[in-house]
Formats: sequence, C-alpha cells, structure tokens
Amino acid sequence: MLFVLFLLIILPAFPVRSEELPNVHLKVIGGLGQTSQYKEQEEPFWTKRIPERSGGKITAEISPYDQDGLSGPEVLQFARLGAITIGNVPLAQIASEDPEVAGLDLAGMNPDVSSLRRSIDAYLPTLTALYRDLYSLEVLAIWTNPAQVVFCNKSISGLADLSGFRVRVASAMHADFASGLGASGITIPYKGLMHALQNNVADCAITGAISGYRSGLHTVTSHLEGFTVSWGPNILIANRNAWRRLGEPVQKFLREQLSLLSDEIWAGVERESSQGIACVTGRGPCPIGPPGQMKYVPPSDADGKLVKQVLSDVVLPRWIERCGAECGARWNDTVGRLWGLRATLSEH
Repeated sequence: MLFVLFLLIILPAFPVRSEELPNVHLKVIGGLGQTSQYKEQEEPFWTKRIPERSGGKITAEISPYDQDGLSGPEVLQFARLGAITIGNVPLAQIASEDPEVAGLDLAGMNPDVSSLRRSIDAYLPTLTALYRDLYSLEVLAIWTNPAQVVFCNKSISGLADLSGFRVRVASAMHADFASGLGASGITIPYKGLMHALQNNVADCAITGAISGYRSGLHTVTSHLEGFTVSWGPNILIANRNAWRRLGEPVQKFLREQLSLLSDEIWAGVERESSQGIACVTGRGPCPIGPPGQMKYVPPSDADGKLVKQVLSDVVLPRWIERCGAECGARWNDTVGRLWGLRATLSEH
C-alpha cells in the first residue's frame, strides 16, 4: 500500500539509539482533550513514552487544543508562523479555509476503516507535498477519530427518513450530505449538542458513537443509523523550520515512534467504532459503562445506493466548487481514480 511505502521511505533503516540524541524539550498541541484517543494514547506518548525511549534526552509537554482555547485553523496558523512546533489538527475544522483536506474523507465515500485508509494512501503523498511547499509544514502522521454515525430522537428506518429533519452538522461537507438527503443541516458546537437534541432544536446529529455515549446522547435519542457518514481524520504537522532545527537523529527517532503510535491509534479506531455502537444500543458488551437501549438501524442496500447518489450528485460537486479546478485535478488523479469518481466544476 502507498501509505506503507511512504512510511518505509521516511523511516530509517535502523532505530535511533538514545546516545545519538541531543537534549530536546518539545511543546505539543494535541487533539480533543475529552477523547480516549488523547487521554490514553496521545498524552502518554509524549509525556512518558518519548522520554523513556529516548533515555531522557527528549522530553515533551502536551495540551489539547480545546483546553488551550484554540480551533483547528488557529493551530494550523500558529504552526505556520512557528509559534507551535508540533500540532494535531482536525481536518474537518480547517476545511472551510483549506477545502482540499476534506477530499480524504468526503461524506459517504469511506464506509469502513479499510476504505478510509485506501483514500489516505492515495492522497497522502500529494497532501504532504502541498503542505511542505505551500505552508512550510511537515506532515508527521495522520490518523482519525472513530466512525461518525447518525443519532436521532425520532423514529427512522433508514437514511431516507431523514428528509425534512433538522440534522446537527459540524462542517460544510456534512451540511451538504444532509441537504442531499432532503434534511436541513444545523451547525451546532459539540458542547451544545445534548441540549439541542433534548429540546428538539435538532432532530438528529452526525457524530461519533463512542463520543456520543460518553456525553450521554443515548439518553436523549432513540434511534441510531449505523451507516458511517465519515470519520474525522486528524493530521499531525510540524513547523518545517523548527523541524529542521531538531536535526536528523531527533527527526528519525520521532518518526519511528510516531509510526508506532499511529498504528495503535488506527487499531483503537476500529475497536472504538464498534464499541460505541454496542454501548449506545446494548448490542454487545460495553466495557466503559452501562449500555444504552437505542434502536439500532443497520446499514441497508437502500442506504448504500442513496449515499452513493448523494456523494456524486451533491457532496462532490459542492466540495469542488469550494476547492477549485487545480484541487479537483489533483483529487481526480488520486482519490477519484481509486473510487471511480470525478470532480468537475460546473459551467455557470
């Protein structure tokens, strides 16, 4: 796979020995602080694993972007300016300013982890070159949040039933998806989601099953549509000048360790995606708390056909309008070719 080949190219032939490393202290901006991905993987990676495996030569401190009051675009901008050395950026948050990043995970394009990783494999070399050349940023890793599904506080039997509903969305792409289903997309911050569903401000919401369980959404909604709308990739970037100043031994060491962390996060994504559905519906064990009793609406052939239509007729055309012709050409030669899709600008 291209992703594996990419890692093989950037990783050294042999692990870096701790005695080869200089003393370095890093300040890192991590992902969303309330997620298990941050608490159980990102934070201990930087604060414990990196010092231990470098023999104390490399130390780091990390804080989640939301704790620091930062948004994804601000993390990206501060990294470009050099105010942040290494930062984890949720691509959905920066897609309004940089629409090209959304091309990795257009709504309805990646129904499972395997599909998402194939899309990333196809586009990562292009995205890496773009960030290096246009923004002077080094791409260090890419991973994702668990599957984004649909919670509803009204009875549904499939995605077609969302027509006429008010659906909470967190991005323009999700709003396009909702529109293609005949629904109205309502942008609501995650912290306001519980209140919106409980008070019928929104009828449904696109969000992660596991995060929905942890925040109690299963107590204010009744039906879970199990089709994966999207995932929510995150990209770990570094200011290129600061990255170069670290020197080759530190760069190699960090890439070695980040490759291992990436594998662990991807494995956790598959586990948490299925675990989240089990926890909100009671369809299987829930090791993190008492199971909910939501009615599970399994993805159907009708859902699959409808999603393909919405992707090709609504999501893709609207995305390419935001992204532009050059972006479309790059996407067509990579992800589009992989899935037999083509993005073209309409003539006005």
